[in-house]
Amino acid sequence: MSPRVAAAGMGWLFYTFCFVSVLTVMPPFLAPDYRAIVMGAMPLASIVSSMTLGVYLLRSMSAVSVVVLGFGSSFAVMGWLWVSPGHAWACLALAATLGLIQGASFAAVPQLNDTAATQAQANGAMAQMGNLGNTLGTPVIVAGLLWLGYAALPIFVGTALALGLCTHLVLARLRNT
Repeated sequence: MSPRVAAAGMGWLFYTFCFVSVLTVMPPFLAPDYRAIVMGAMPLASIVSSMTLGVYLLRSMSAVSVVVLGFGSSFAVMGWLWVSPGHAWACLALAATLGLIQGASFAAVPQLNDTAATQAQANGAMAQMGNLGNTLGTPVIVAGLLWLGYAALPIFVGTALALGLCTHLVLARLRNT
Protein backbone atom coordinates (compact mmCIF):
# COMPACT_ATOMS: atom_id res chain seq x y z
CA MET A 1 0.00 0.00 0.00
CA SER A 2 1.34 3.43 -0.89
CA PRO A 3 2.27 5.98 1.79
CA ARG A 4 -0.47 8.24 0.38
CA VAL A 5 -3.19 5.64 0.75
CA ALA A 6 -1.92 4.34 4.11
CA ALA A 7 -1.28 7.65 5.91
CA ALA A 8 -4.75 8.55 7.19
CA GLY A 9 -5.55 4.97 8.18
CA MET A 10 -2.29 4.39 10.02
CA GLY A 11 -2.72 7.59 11.99
CA TRP A 12 -6.37 6.69 12.65
CA LEU A 13 -5.26 3.40 14.21
CA PHE A 14 -3.33 5.26 16.91
CA TYR A 15 -6.02 7.92 17.36
CA THR A 16 -8.80 5.36 17.89
CA PHE A 17 -6.57 3.29 20.18
CA CYS A 18 -6.35 6.35 22.44
CA PHE A 19 -9.68 8.17 22.24
CA VAL A 20 -12.19 5.54 23.30
CA SER A 21 -9.83 3.92 25.80
CA VAL A 22 -9.20 7.25 27.55
CA LEU A 23 -12.93 7.93 27.77
CA THR A 24 -13.46 4.42 29.12
CA VAL A 25 -10.75 4.24 31.77
CA MET A 26 -10.40 7.87 32.91
CA PRO A 27 -13.51 8.21 35.16
CA PRO A 28 -12.12 6.48 38.28
CA PHE A 29 -9.13 8.84 38.22
CA LEU A 30 -11.30 11.97 38.31
CA ALA A 31 -12.64 13.50 41.52
CA PRO A 32 -16.29 12.48 42.00
CA ASP A 33 -17.43 16.10 42.29
CA TYR A 34 -16.47 16.91 38.70
CA ARG A 35 -16.24 13.46 37.08
CA ALA A 36 -19.58 13.61 35.23
CA ILE A 37 -18.98 17.13 33.93
CA VAL A 38 -15.49 16.35 32.62
CA MET A 39 -16.49 13.04 31.05
CA GLY A 40 -19.49 14.66 29.37
CA ALA A 41 -17.40 17.60 28.18
CA MET A 42 -14.49 15.61 26.75
CA PRO A 43 -16.24 14.41 23.57
CA LEU A 44 -17.71 17.89 23.12
CA ALA A 45 -14.30 19.52 23.54
CA SER A 46 -12.94 17.20 20.87
CA ILE A 47 -15.73 18.06 18.42
CA VAL A 48 -15.54 21.81 19.11
CA SER A 49 -11.76 21.78 18.67
CA SER A 50 -12.05 19.86 15.41
CA MET A 51 -14.75 22.15 14.04
CA THR A 52 -13.13 25.45 15.09
CA LEU A 53 -9.36 25.35 15.57
CA GLY A 54 -9.01 22.39 13.23
CA VAL A 55 -10.92 24.11 10.43
CA TYR A 56 -8.99 27.34 11.02
CA LEU A 57 -5.64 25.53 10.83
CA LEU A 58 -6.65 23.66 7.67
CA ARG A 59 -6.88 27.01 5.89
CA SER A 60 -3.13 27.51 6.18
CA MET A 61 -1.70 24.04 6.85
CA SER A 62 -1.94 20.67 5.18
CA ALA A 63 -4.22 18.14 6.84
CA VAL A 64 -1.23 15.92 7.67
CA SER A 65 0.46 18.89 9.38
CA VAL A 66 -2.63 19.43 11.53
CA VAL A 67 -2.72 15.72 12.39
CA VAL A 68 0.97 15.85 13.35
CA LEU A 69 0.28 18.93 15.49
CA GLY A 70 -2.60 17.07 17.13
CA PHE A 71 -0.47 14.02 17.92
CA GLY A 72 2.37 16.16 19.28
CA SER A 73 0.05 18.31 21.38
CA SER A 74 -1.81 15.27 22.70
CA PHE A 75 1.51 13.68 23.64
CA ALA A 76 2.47 16.82 25.57
CA VAL A 77 -0.88 16.83 27.39
CA MET A 78 -0.31 13.20 28.41
CA GLY A 79 2.82 14.48 30.17
CA TRP A 80 0.57 16.90 32.06
CA LEU A 81 -1.75 14.02 32.98
CA TRP A 82 1.25 11.99 34.15
CA VAL A 83 2.28 14.64 36.68
CA SER A 84 -1.33 15.67 37.51
CA PRO A 85 -3.43 12.49 37.39
CA GLY A 86 -7.08 13.17 36.71
CA HIS A 87 -6.64 16.94 36.38
CA ALA A 88 -9.89 18.22 34.86
CA TRP A 89 -8.32 20.83 32.59
CA ALA A 90 -5.69 18.36 31.37
CA CYS A 91 -8.47 15.91 30.44
CA LEU A 92 -10.27 18.62 28.49
CA ALA A 93 -7.02 19.71 26.84
CA LEU A 94 -6.36 16.12 25.80
CA ALA A 95 -9.80 15.88 24.23
CA ALA A 96 -9.26 19.19 22.41
CA THR A 97 -5.87 18.18 21.03
CA LEU A 98 -7.23 14.80 19.96
CA GLY A 99 -9.94 16.73 18.10
CA LEU A 100 -7.28 18.13 15.79
CA ILE A 101 -6.40 14.60 14.73
CA GLN A 102 -10.05 13.70 14.28
CA GLY A 103 -11.14 16.14 11.59
CA ALA A 104 -7.81 16.57 9.86
CA SER A 105 -7.47 12.81 9.35
CA PHE A 106 -10.59 12.82 7.20
CA ALA A 107 -9.37 15.91 5.34
CA ALA A 108 -6.05 14.16 4.64
CA VAL A 109 -7.68 11.48 2.49
CA PRO A 110 -8.52 13.72 -0.52
CA GLN A 111 -5.41 15.86 0.00
CA LEU A 112 -3.17 12.82 -0.32
CA ASN A 113 -5.17 10.84 -2.88
CA ASP A 114 -6.33 12.43 -6.12
CA THR A 115 -8.35 9.60 -7.65
CA ALA A 116 -11.63 8.09 -6.55
CA ALA A 117 -9.99 4.66 -6.38
CA THR A 118 -7.18 5.72 -4.04
CA GLN A 119 -9.57 7.78 -1.91
CA ALA A 120 -11.79 4.71 -1.55
CA GLN A 121 -8.78 2.63 -0.53
CA ALA A 122 -7.68 5.28 1.99
CA ASN A 123 -11.18 5.52 3.46
CA GLY A 124 -11.33 1.73 3.69
CA ALA A 125 -7.98 1.70 5.46
CA MET A 126 -9.29 4.31 7.92
CA ALA A 127 -12.37 2.21 8.62
CA GLN A 128 -10.39 -0.97 9.24
CA MET A 129 -7.65 0.70 11.27
CA GLY A 130 -10.33 2.46 13.33
CA ASN A 131 -11.92 -0.90 14.07
CA LEU A 132 -8.56 -2.30 15.11
CA GLY A 133 -7.69 0.69 17.29
CA ASN A 134 -11.07 0.66 19.04
CA THR A 135 -10.87 -3.10 19.55
CA LEU A 136 -7.36 -3.08 21.03
CA GLY A 137 -7.18 0.23 22.88
CA THR A 138 -9.36 -0.33 25.92
CA PRO A 139 -8.27 -3.92 26.69
CA VAL A 140 -4.60 -3.00 26.35
CA ILE A 141 -4.96 0.07 28.57
CA VAL A 142 -6.99 -1.87 31.17
CA ALA A 143 -4.35 -4.63 31.21
CA GLY A 144 -1.73 -1.93 31.67
CA LEU A 145 -3.70 -0.40 34.54
CA LEU A 146 -3.84 -3.79 36.27
CA TRP A 147 -0.08 -4.12 35.83
CA LEU A 148 1.17 -0.58 36.51
CA GLY A 149 -1.75 1.32 37.97
CA TYR A 150 -2.45 4.85 36.76
CA ALA A 151 1.04 5.17 35.25
CA ALA A 152 -0.06 2.82 32.46
CA LEU A 153 -2.47 5.43 31.12
CA PRO A 154 0.09 8.10 30.24
CA ILE A 155 2.70 5.49 29.28
CA PHE A 156 0.51 3.45 26.93
CA VAL A 157 -1.52 6.35 25.52
CA GLY A 158 1.59 8.52 25.25
CA THR A 159 3.38 5.74 23.39
CA ALA A 160 0.46 5.32 20.97
CA LEU A 161 0.38 9.08 20.36
CA ALA A 162 4.14 9.14 19.74
CA LEU A 163 3.77 6.21 17.33
CA GLY A 164 0.99 8.04 15.47
CA LEU A 165 3.20 11.11 15.18
CA CYS A 166 6.21 9.11 14.01
CA THR A 167 4.12 7.09 11.56
CA HIS A 168 2.86 10.27 9.90
CA LEU A 169 6.37 11.74 9.77
CA VAL A 170 7.83 8.56 8.23
CA LEU A 171 5.02 8.27 5.67
CA ALA A 172 5.43 11.96 4.77
CA ARG A 173 9.13 11.35 4.18
CA LEU A 174 8.32 8.34 2.00
CA ARG A 175 5.88 10.43 -0.02
CA ASN A 176 8.59 13.02 -0.67
CA THR A 177 11.29 10.57 -1.77
